[in-house]
Amino acid sequence: MRRAVSRLALARAILLPLTLIVLAPDRAARGAEGDDAPFRASFEAWGYATTLKRVPKSLLNPQNHVAALPGERLRADLRLELRKDFGAFDLFIAPRLLEEVVHLDGEGVSTKGRLRLSQGFARRKSGGDTLLIGRERLTWGPANFRSPSNPYYFDPGRTDPLALVPGIDLMRYTHGIGSHRLTAGYVAGTREVDTAGPDRQSVFLKFDHQGAEHLLSLILMRPIEKGEGEDTAPFAGAFAQYTLDDAWLIYGEVGSRRPAYRLRPGENVVGIYVPGKRRTDWLLGASYIQTSGRIVFAEYLHSEGGFSASERRAYFDAATQAGQLAASDPAMARNLIGQLLAYPLRLFGRNYFWLGWQSNPQESDHSWRVELTLNANDGSGATLLYGEKSLTPKVSGFIALTKHFGGKRTEYGALIDTQLSAGIKWFAF
Repeated sequence: MRRAVSRLALARAILLPLTLIVLAPDRAARGAEGDDAPFRASFEAWGYATTLKRVPKSLLNPQNHVAALPGERLRADLRLELRKDFGAFDLFIAPRLLEEVVHLDGEGVSTKGRLRLSQGFARRKSGGDTLLIGRERLTWGPANFRSPSNPYYFDPGRTDPLALVPGIDLMRYTHGIGSHRLTAGYVAGTREVDTAGPDRQSVFLKFDHQGAEHLLSLILMRPIEKGEGEDTAPFAGAFAQYTLDDAWLIYGEVGSRRPAYRLRPGENVVGIYVPGKRRTDWLLGASYIQTSGRIVFAEYLHSEGGFSASERRAYFDAATQAGQLAASDPAMARNLIGQLLAYPLRLFGRNYFWLGWQSNPQESDHSWRVELTLNANDGSGATLLYGEKSLTPKVSGFIALTKHFGGKRTEYGALIDTQLSAGIKWFAF
């Protein structure tokens, strides 16, 4: 029976993407011919397999009973973008269909699929003014590893070559005068962005000053009270970048916020939640373009919201104590460790280094990137190797390898040892 389920799941994951690939170009062409207004469309179909090696005897995921990390996964990732221009008015929609076939040790094969709207908005431009309503990916700033100046996208998804960061539901108005822009916005929800914090309403202001060699932005955000116990303290952030010459760019980002609560581990088996204190995160970085066109990045992040050394020790001590209950009460042990694992901590440490090196973006037949992330407080880290090569004008193959290092009581050594993904991309149109 398990083998039959596996075949059915595999067929579903492969046949559905191929059907859409065949039909989508023809439908898009008919839509473009029926109207004189500019119409643009793109469709990508990704198919790839991922294998994951878990950390043996993990304190936070004993026998994989808590995190339930799949050892193998097949994915079909369909990304469609449609844009229709009506002069000063335009419509944009970007749905995504993700189908997965997951193999979990001891539980056989399961399938799951999700159709989501990554972005979708209506926008009107008039001179230096822009009004946008809908779902938009509201990322900004030059940083790659983390974006402290952004209250919605602390992790902008720039270090994951397979990620597609979804948008948030908003309405914003931008007024531009010369080298200055002022944006006011209302965010109705952030439910599609897992790392955006509580899904609640907010308002924000963003001021930009663009010079010949520099860009400066200031950001203010205020959550609107929604639900008991949520903090409505304002967020303040800023970023700046300066071009030294044709090769060098230096930049920085900063953000200050007060979370509603934080975990203080060690008070009991798990810990207690205490009111959050205002914290400041800041990042400094630089990029250098080599004569070959390759780009080197270096960034340093300091986060006051991460665990201190004593808090980190107490956190893993709590996981060890909870794990000791497994012999007498396995259900309780899993529940306690699950509370630790589910705590929405952005970072385990307070000081991070991130290094990146990538191929010339102008090279169209291949691309590659190498990344190193290091938690300077516990000595753990991760490396990423990614390569992509054109096989035909519309098909490319890619491979991504991530290797974590560090002990079991460290951020990057706690759950995952190695992850390998390989597959193809079809750029249908």
